[in-house]
Amino acid sequence: MTTPGTTPREAVFGGLDVKYEARVDELVVPDLSGEPGARYVCTSYTVPGASERPVIFAFNGGPGSSSVWLHLGIGPRRVADADLLQPRMAPPFGLVDNPDCVLDCADLVFIDPPGTGFSRVLNDERQADFYGVVPDAIATMRFITQWSRRNGRENSPKFLLGESYGAVRAATVAKLSAGGPTTTGRLEPLALNGVILMGPALQFGNGANLAHVTTLPSLAATAWYHDRLPDRPADVREHVEAASRFAGEDYLTALFAGSRLDRRRREAVAARLHELIGLAPEVIAEHDLRLTPQRFASLLLRDRGEQVGMYDSRYRLPLAGAGGDPVGDDPAMGQYVPSFAGAIDGYLREELGVERDDDYRTIEFARVFFRWDYGDGARLPAGNYAADLAVALRRNRDLRVLLCVGMYDLVTTLGETNYALAQAPIDPERVSVRTYESGHMPYLGRESRERLAADLRAVVTAPTGEEPPCVSQ
Repeated sequence: MTTPGTTPREAVFGGLDVKYEARVDELVVPDLSGEPGARYVCTSYTVPGASERPVIFAFNGGPGSSSVWLHLGIGPRRVADADLLQPRMAPPFGLVDNPDCVLDCADLVFIDPPGTGFSRVLNDERQADFYGVVPDAIATMRFITQWSRRNGRENSPKFLLGESYGAVRAATVAKLSAGGPTTTGRLEPLALNGVILMGPALQFGNGANLAHVTTLPSLAATAWYHDRLPDRPADVREHVEAASRFAGEDYLTALFAGSRLDRRRREAVAARLHELIGLAPEVIAEHDLRLTPQRFASLLLRDRGEQVGMYDSRYRLPLAGAGGDPVGDDPAMGQYVPSFAGAIDGYLREELGVERDDDYRTIEFARVFFRWDYGDGARLPAGNYAADLAVALRRNRDLRVLLCVGMYDLVTTLGETNYALAQAPIDPERVSVRTYESGHMPYLGRESRERLAADLRAVVTAPTGEEPPCVSQ
């Protein structure tokens, strides 16, 4: 692959006319032995002559995902049909300038981890040095420090923005950023100003009953959106709050009682769940008061012959004809993936001048996701990564943490996020949780994208040592 030079551009962001430079960079990060290990390819958007502007280093999740979603969602160019719940699914795909991009107040660097995008591990025998929670975080740190040094940005305020599994990466980087003899083996030159987690995956391995409790508010929001409630309140936030209260009190104790729950109490809980999530009491009782998000997604609109999306439950597709793939057949991912995946290659080649001899890998399941090491060779995640944020907050009193959660996200739910934070030794005053009427990707949809942009601007522009203003709720 040949990377081009700098491409000068100009557009209006946040109401300001901004002249900026777009550049596709290629950096080589060492493996754990110190030898050249991986080629990192990123796309940087910077305003020339402003070396102390904040820099946001953004990456998606997977593990095994490129940064295409954030890149074409919050970057200076966004997918043209991103506002539609029925987006274009066949070429030609278009891009438009994104006035909600925060390039008016911060530079942006979109990182494709090794094995994704055009980034690659240079030696297949050293994949373990990059395909794991801690090795990946260390390599990300090395990339950020190298990019900062190359671009003279060592003293710029630095923010991490991680989406989905990217929240694990961001939390682990934040924990390791100081270094030490028992972590990275040295003191590190990376000081962070903030961590932004979007659609955050933080808590893994909840017990079955607890998982039902933490997902209930998102099921309630979904039922509200699709007008399946017997008595629908005017405000979805009011309904979500009612579901959260019931989940943490009566519902939790009922599930804990299990088979010892008496008939009258079981019927009362089923009736209340009917009011909150719309399914008939007999259906709820048939499922022993426990509806997984996957099962709920297939039941809510079953009478219409439809199912709702896991990644964004506002999306719908017919139940008939589904192939059973958790991503390709998801009504949300299956519909918005084509426009993102179809637009990125042409954008990099035609607008930014990349000459490629390899595929841009949007998400790499076989080569990365299924090989990921969550610690001691484990192939499934476990534990609470909010604990890593707690360590980072203890070490850095100026660190800001913002969590952005969509109410219609059935994969990384609002309840799970709040539970993860509550189980970690974190002062609630040190973190901000913002909720949006969106799914896994809060930049899909004009209203949620505008609110997200306002929150991002508030975080990156607040003076060091001061709390950013509360922009949205």
